[in-house]
This record gives sequence, structure tokens and C-alpha cells, in this order.
Amino acid sequence: MLSAARSRLVKLPLVSVCSTLLCIPSVLAQTPAPTQPELSPKAAYTDAMQPLESTRAQVANWSDAEIAALKVTIGRAAEQCQARHPEDFDGDPLIDLAKLCALGQAWPAVVQSTTRYINAKDNSKPRLGEAYAAQIDAELHLKDHASALAGAQAMLSAVRYDALTAETIDEVLAYMQFAYTADAVSLAELREPLLLANIKSAATSSAQSAVNDGASQAIHELYDDGLALAALQQLAGEMEDARATVSQLDAALPAALNSDDLLPITASRRRYALLGHPLPQLRLTGYLRHADPLPEIPATNAITALLLFPDWCAQCVRMGKSFPETVFTVAGHEAYLYGMLDETVQPNRTLSSDGFNPADSSLLLQQTPTLVIPGADLDRFAVNGFPFLVITDAHGIVRVAQPIDPNAIQPGNTIDTAIACIGDHWPLRRSSVQKTASRTPHAPATSRTHPPTNSLH
Repeated sequence: MLSAARSRLVKLPLVSVCSTLLCIPSVLAQTPAPTQPELSPKAAYTDAMQPLESTRAQVANWSDAEIAALKVTIGRAAEQCQARHPEDFDGDPLIDLAKLCALGQAWPAVVQSTTRYINAKDNSKPRLGEAYAAQIDAELHLKDHASALAGAQAMLSAVRYDALTAETIDEVLAYMQFAYTADAVSLAELREPLLLANIKSAATSSAQSAVNDGASQAIHELYDDGLALAALQQLAGEMEDARATVSQLDAALPAALNSDDLLPITASRRRYALLGHPLPQLRLTGYLRHADPLPEIPATNAITALLLFPDWCAQCVRMGKSFPETVFTVAGHEAYLYGMLDETVQPNRTLSSDGFNPADSSLLLQQTPTLVIPGADLDRFAVNGFPFLVITDAHGIVRVAQPIDPNAIQPGNTIDTAIACIGDHWPLRRSSVQKTASRTPHAPATSRTHPPTNSLH
């Protein structure tokens, strides 16, 4: 009996072990492979719509009939604005008047209407955020950066920090970042505590659902706005402050992020990581100045500005046709500028039609300083809008990586101002001979790209 019992004690574990071993393959086969995070259907739809939305936002892409109608609309609005005076109105009608005058591009009247609304003593001011947004937008159109800065500072303390406030502050920062960098840093610093607080509160499920109301920002939007301060601090040479800003942002994030926040935040971090480091090596596959050899990127001992865009970006291709000479100087700083075209479709050998066709883009950009790059190079820059500007200093270090308005290419506009700013902060420590006629930076244009009908959102 004892022997039989021992035999059973020995055999039972063997059977159990064999059964376990036989089951391992089936268990492994049933274990799903780790899935990569992906956007929700709603976020994927928004992402898919970006090419269409960015194209629609540029009035230059509208049809002749639409542009003609817009001109008539602006004229009618200007006439109706001129027929009314802000002193004759109080309360909400002042905001409606400001909206009318903004449509008519009568910027002084917009400032007068919104100022009267903001300064009213006997009004609960339910549209105060709209008033500040319209006032600041008008002041930027009037190139009154000091008033716009004061208005932005007042807005941050007077109204809730929501999507409208974020858009307004972003507009001011975009206007000032290169021409008035110290002011841009101070404004971004004033905003940062609000961003950190909103990130922490947005981590709750109730706050997350509030994002759907259109007024609140998602965590990834708040985080990206927060990184704007770090980028400005780097631009101003405040490297320790920039590192502290990033640390505070990362500490404010919740331990777990949904994919709709995680993926954009990852992309934001990749873009920010470009700053302060050498330009990634680019795989140039062609140069649309056929007679010239492939240039050295970045240029040696000179600032290099690169404008990245795909062939479907109509406003980018139009901008490329007005690229300046490859080498020029801004405020005494030698600079090179190149377009970087990603051909997403097989390029045509002859123009296909009078209308825009992405396959014609390389033909339309013939004899411009435009290089052809693979789409993978766009991915390496985590591009989030077109045209996407990358600028390196004279030592080949990336100082700017961000989307810009196509009008930024015009002489004296954003790109020239950025080159002057970078040249002043990171000069080449040697005497330089000016090789070409110079371009003079001046007060930047406003950064809004949508038609004036949206001035008050």
C-alpha cells in the first residue's frame, strides 16, 4: 500500500508537468501581441482633416468667386462700421460692433469698442474673453505690440484660461517671439502656472469630459503650450530655465495618459528635442535648381533656414515660387534658405492643367532653391503644420522648429526677424563679409491665417 501510494505521489506530478508543458504553446498562441497606441476615431478624424482645414484657412487658396465675394463683404462691413460709433452702444452690442468692424478691417474702431466694453463699470461683462481677444488682435494688426502685451497680461488675470484665451496668447507670442523675445518670455512665464494647474485638473474624468464643450483644452494642448515657454527660454539663451520648465510640465502630467494625449505629447517632445542640437542628417534626393550641385545642409559658418512642406500644400508651393536668392544677409548675418519638398505622389514631367495638382509641384518650383526629401525626413521633425520652419545658427545647431504662415517669407517678415534674432543671440565669432544685398527685418505681421470673418472666433 505504501509503495503504491508513493508510486501515485510520483506519477501525479509527472502527469501535471506534462500537461502544463503541452499547454504552453496554446497559451502563448492565445496571448495577444502588445498593441501600439492609436488615436481614437474622433481624434483620427480631426487629424485626417488637417490638410483640408489648413488649405481652406488660406484665402489665397479660395476660388476667384469667393475672393471677389470676400472683397465685397469687407467693403460692406467697413461701410456699416463707419456709420456707427462705439460711444452710442453699451454691453454686448459693443462686441457685435467690434466683430463688424473687424470684418471691415477697421482696427481702430475695434479697439475703441472693446476698450469701452472692458472698462465699463455697470456691466457684468459675460463676453469679456471675446472683448480681450478682439482688442488684442486689432492691436497686433496696428503693430502696437506694447498695447497687445498689456492686454494679454490683463486677459490672463481677468478671464478663465480656455481655448479662446490660449489662441489669443499664442497669437501674441507668435508675433513677439523673434522681434521682442524678452517680452514673449515674460508673457509665457505669466501663463505657465495656469497651464500647470489646468493640466492637473484635466487629469480628472470630469474635466476630461469638459474638453468636449469646445472651450477647454485637452492635456496635450496644454502641454504643448507649456513647451512654448521652454522653447522661448532656449531662444533667449536661458537653458537652465528651459530645463526647469520641462521638468515642471512632466511632473504635472498624470501617471496614465490616453492615446489621444500620449501620441501628441510624444510628438511635441520630439519637436522640442530638436532645439539646441545639431540638425539631423537629411537624405536629399534632388535639387530643383538642376544646374547646381546638392548644397551642404546646414551651410558652413552661416544661418540656415529650411521650409519643409509636402507637394499637396498649395500655399507652400505658392510661397516657394517667391523664395529669395539662396544666400542673403539679414542685419549683417549671412543666411541660406532652402525649400524642402516631400513628393507624396509621382511627379509629372509636364504641367497637367491650369489648376493646382500636387504632381505638378516640382515643376512649379523649378529653378528655386528647393530640395527634394523623402517623407521620412518630415516624420523625423514631428512636423505639425505646413510650411514648417527649421533654422540653425551659424554653428549648425537647431534654434527654431515650428509651423509658420506662408507670408513669413516676405522680406522683413517673420523669417528675416528670426534670422536676425538667432544671429544676435548666437553670433559667428569671426569677421564676416556681406556677400549680397541685405534684407531688413521689421515689425512682424500678425500670425492669423484665417479670413477676417473669424476675428472674434
